[in-house]
Amino acid sequence: MSPAAAEEYIASLYATVLKRDPRPDEFADWVRAAQALPPEQVYFAFVNSKEHKLQQQQHAQIDITGGTQVQGAPPRATPAERRQPTLSSKSMTDRMPRFVFLVPDGRETYLHPHSPVVSARIRAIAAHLREKVPPGGAVGLLYRSEPNLIIAWFAAVLAGLRPLVMQYPTRKQSRAYWIDSVRNTVATAGLAGIVADDYCASLDLTEFPNTVAQAELDELPDAVPGPVLPDDFTIIQLSSGTTGYRKVMEFTSAALGRHVLDYNQVLGLAPGKDLIASWLPLYHDMGYIACFVMPILLGIDVVMMDPMDWVKQPEMLVTAIERHQATTCYMPNFGFEVMARTGMPALPSMRRWISCSEPISAATAEKFLKASGAPAETFHPCYAMAENIFAVSIGAGCRTAQIDGVDVVSCGTPIPGVELKIVEGEIWVRSPTSLLRYVGGDDIRDAEGFYPTGDLGLVIDGELYVSGRKHDLLIQAGKKFILSDVDLRLNELRPEVRGRAATLAVHDERLGTEMPTVLIEAPDFFERTDAAEIAAELKDATGLDQVEVAFVPPRFLTKTSSGKFNRRKSRADWIAAHEWRNGAADRDAVAEIRASFPGVAWDQPVTEVLDSLSLTLLRIILDASPVRFQRQQSLAEIVAALEAAGRTPAEAHSEEGIRIVSLSDHTTIATITGEHLDRLGQSLGCKVTLEHVCLPPSPVVFSDLIFHDYFQPRLDQADFGAVSRAMAKLKQASVIVTDDLAEMLFLCEGTYPALSHNLERDPRADLISYRWQDYVQHHHRLPLTVVSGLDVPLGASGTVLDQMSHYLGIPIFRVARVPGFADFTRGWEYQAHGQRLGHRVDPDLLVENLLRWTQDLPAPLARRHLPAGERIQRSDLPHFCAHNVSRAAVDRIVERYDRFCIAGSASSVPYLRRELDRAGKSYVQVPSYAQQILSRLDFDYDCLVICGAMGEPPAELHKPIIALQHIALDWRTRNLGEFAEEVGKLQEDVNSGTDWLHLFALERGKDLKQWQATRVETEQEWRELMPQAAGNPADPALS
Repeated sequence: MSPAAAEEYIASLYATVLKRDPRPDEFADWVRAAQALPPEQVYFAFVNSKEHKLQQQQHAQIDITGGTQVQGAPPRATPAERRQPTLSSKSMTDRMPRFVFLVPDGRETYLHPHSPVVSARIRAIAAHLREKVPPGGAVGLLYRSEPNLIIAWFAAVLAGLRPLVMQYPTRKQSRAYWIDSVRNTVATAGLAGIVADDYCASLDLTEFPNTVAQAELDELPDAVPGPVLPDDFTIIQLSSGTTGYRKVMEFTSAALGRHVLDYNQVLGLAPGKDLIASWLPLYHDMGYIACFVMPILLGIDVVMMDPMDWVKQPEMLVTAIERHQATTCYMPNFGFEVMARTGMPALPSMRRWISCSEPISAATAEKFLKASGAPAETFHPCYAMAENIFAVSIGAGCRTAQIDGVDVVSCGTPIPGVELKIVEGEIWVRSPTSLLRYVGGDDIRDAEGFYPTGDLGLVIDGELYVSGRKHDLLIQAGKKFILSDVDLRLNELRPEVRGRAATLAVHDERLGTEMPTVLIEAPDFFERTDAAEIAAELKDATGLDQVEVAFVPPRFLTKTSSGKFNRRKSRADWIAAHEWRNGAADRDAVAEIRASFPGVAWDQPVTEVLDSLSLTLLRIILDASPVRFQRQQSLAEIVAALEAAGRTPAEAHSEEGIRIVSLSDHTTIATITGEHLDRLGQSLGCKVTLEHVCLPPSPVVFSDLIFHDYFQPRLDQADFGAVSRAMAKLKQASVIVTDDLAEMLFLCEGTYPALSHNLERDPRADLISYRWQDYVQHHHRLPLTVVSGLDVPLGASGTVLDQMSHYLGIPIFRVARVPGFADFTRGWEYQAHGQRLGHRVDPDLLVENLLRWTQDLPAPLARRHLPAGERIQRSDLPHFCAHNVSRAAVDRIVERYDRFCIAGSASSVPYLRRELDRAGKSYVQVPSYAQQILSRLDFDYDCLVICGAMGEPPAELHKPIIALQHIALDWRTRNLGEFAEEVGKLQEDVNSGTDWLHLFALERGKDLKQWQATRVETEQEWRELMPQAAGNPADPALS
């Protein structure tokens, strides 16, 4: 640096570090050093000088009785401190940085906020926000790391608002948890508006005030170019959220400027000389302050990429550094781990690799330095937190000290202006810019002005060593353990679980103490047998006396916005799932009846107020209760009977026996009678019952079963009655029966709803059409993804059925009926290929083969509580039907007509109703299009839209008819005239979502040709046996 800059820099170090004026001889020596060395090397030499070390010893205070260690300087007000430099709005505007955005394909977008074009956009949006949000209001920003986020931020501060960069939804967090966090942030921060990209605006943000979508901003005309950064502004940022929802903090531009200048005395960042490369999200304090606000205030250029892009393509960071000769990069520890494995070239421009925001591993640092060839002095461990705006301390190199038997990396010395004290092992911080209180909260400081960090650590020789989180402390048999240390040991023992395993402290009622419980996400979690082995390894490596290891499905563990595990939330979810699987969840038939039949007269016999489909649903609900269905009872009488029975499950009132649950096509079990069940009962020595349940093919059912056990417990159960009822039947079965018709015959033409393990609803799920199967009664209100049957190999069913049998501990009897699928059903328990598909399966042969198979099982069939009601229950749909409807077709239909009659379940194609509501058009919904129902309607509609097929529409109905549900070709449209051609194809294919569990690879159309050939063969056989099926190639007479 120049002589003048060197003199100013050294003078500031004397003022803020030694708190005195320099002597002429020593001052000249330090100025010469500052001219020859990088600023950060000068700083670390200065703070490690003998005088500074002696000063630290003189001012360190140890209170043995109170367990308090204070690290810092004497009172801060000194004459020399008046030299503290400041930032002015003009100086910041003059050196406004340039932002470069890199995307995975290598393209770049440049953004200079002060340029005429960009400033005109910023000023236009600022004017618009002034009209939408009250002066001084807080406004949330929901964007990926992209130019629109930077523009929206400048617009907010220019409008006099307080911007908060909110967490963008990612796969790390469930959608339900994200919505809850948004709701919490809106309430806590008092947000008066949200500015969002079009994707976030399309999510369920309707409950939040003044949501402004990017599309709205794009329509604004440009304003006159001009300044974009006001003299005074305020920002909001959030805490990390490792112990719950993120807390809200507020900082002024004056505090930001002071902190940035204090911190930059260490870093020595200079405009035109330095450039920051970053993939960090701006909704976290490291990305927000260090890689966005600080560069704005100092005029440091930044090249950035979206974190989700970096995760998929880590080498993007290398590209950014090489192209732009970056000098500085911030990353958490896991980022250094990822980059060490990426294969990094030499990057000579880099002077600062700063590791921050999570525990720093010496092994990771060494691995990174070796892989990158970077000099050790360029590695800077940093301790930072949003409560201090950002940096608390920073070091150079990787020095360690042993604390409680663990090697802990030094985070260096406090930056100028920061003081530390250790109270009973916890780090407390005080600085001129540290937080006073969270928004809406009380003062967090003690009488001396220090605030607690929640982190544990020590100050050794003036350097801070952070050993873990206070909330992560576990004491077992008098020994202290940090949960993150157990995580670290596990990652060393089993590197493949890194990022997918977390240690929780779970109360063990048996021992009356907290037990360290390690949860490991694994797709094959239900098949893993090495939990005890891993537990033994952990005990040897950590000294723990007891530790439990359990495997959970992917996405089970909740992470914070910064990618850390939220142990509190994950522990609550684990306990809830554990209790749920052990039967603690309440299955309430009364609540299910109230939810299913709103607006119905409760004082009249059910046969007079419910149609046939609703009666079927009521019968299915009561099947799982102690009350039997009686046609002349009213709903009020049925509910009274349930309440008199204590709402207890049916098994509390039933005898035990063998319970057969069929997932097969209806024709496989259609001719089984009570006599056949008696014959089975005589051989098996007890009563036998049979229940038919209509569910999707096993790849979807198994994923839904995992959802039910592990993810459903954390949600409101009001809309899960049908799902819980179906899953309870599966779990209470003695044996499950299925066949290749239900598994494969309709697979490739279907689009199936799968309960989302990410707890979000894919908008495409609103276009799935269903018939009247009970399972999907409330699917329009559930978190769903979509599964295209074209993506599921035909051979997957056999494997998944084996996995489901293993998971449930229940044998599955598979019936192979379709010769064309023989390649996929070899080894199935009953080969029934000799029986014509158009006929129902011979019940005598079915019973004979089932009995023979049970005799070869390693254990007798388990006896279960038998369901109330009839011994044979076959009221559900013959097989599962679900298809994807064309959005374009629905849009054309909505535009064409004005008054609609919608026939089908409320869960089928909810997109249609939403679009009708949006367009302000009238409609009535009926359960079916039977003539006796349509004739009673007191509503003049001009179009019948069928969303749940149940056969041919009434011939005498001359209104336009459009069947969105997949039915016979000549039934799909009637009375449309020329619009029949205009409406176009009613169904279309979609790609499967990702947030469901499958251990097989999705291979689009892998077996399509074989499936199509088999369908042609089976349809020909049905036509020969049943001529009436000839006109219905899409939905065989089998249905």
